[in-house]
Amino acid sequence: MTGGGHHRGRVTDRPGGAHWWGGTGRAGGGTHAVRRAGRRGLLLLLALIAVLAAGGVAVAVTATRSDAPTPASAAPPAAPPAAATPSGRSAAARTAPTPDVAVLQSTIDEVLAAAPLRFAADSAAPNADTAGSIGRLAAVLAATPGPRVTVEGHTAPIGEQTGGAQQLSEQRAQEIVRRLEAAGVPTGRLTAVGVGPARPLATLDASRRVEVRVG
Repeated sequence: MTGGGHHRGRVTDRPGGAHWWGGTGRAGGGTHAVRRAGRRGLLLLLALIAVLAAGGVAVAVTATRSDAPTPASAAPPAAPPAAATPSGRSAAARTAPTPDVAVLQSTIDEVLAAAPLRFAADSAAPNADTAGSIGRLAAVLAATPGPRVTVEGHTAPIGEQTGGAQQLSEQRAQEIVRRLEAAGVPTGRLTAVGVGPARPLATLDASRRVEVRVG
């Protein structure tokens, strides 16, 4: 017999010899066949366990990566604080320096010395040659913003009859203010004041005037 091992079964009366139920020879299902089938099953089981183990490692790695904390995005750097001045104010809060009052007054006096703001007797309209002085004064004041400016109207001690000397001096000052503002000086910076005949000059013609003072 070629089946090997221990055979089980019974003999039947068939032509060709005995027939072993349960396995004889090559067709037998004896102990050797069972062992071979068992080994194949064991190998399949081990392979299945290996596949499952490999899959479990992959799942564990994936879970570990998904559970890892995501690094927080870097916050933008804070803006540097404004530089403080000795007085405690920031540089942005500082205002433009106030122009030197004495220098500004000296410049105005030079303009008026070259072309005074004078008026005809009993008139609140300045002489025609004062237009250049008004334009130069407006340019000086626009270039030095800040200090308030007083525009003083004056009259001669005699020969000024229209409306009274005080009222006439106020009208002269107001007219110069109006023209300076029209030339670009901000409204509200200039103040018109009437002095009347209180401070006359050497001549009547020179006394009928408007002066400009800083402050």
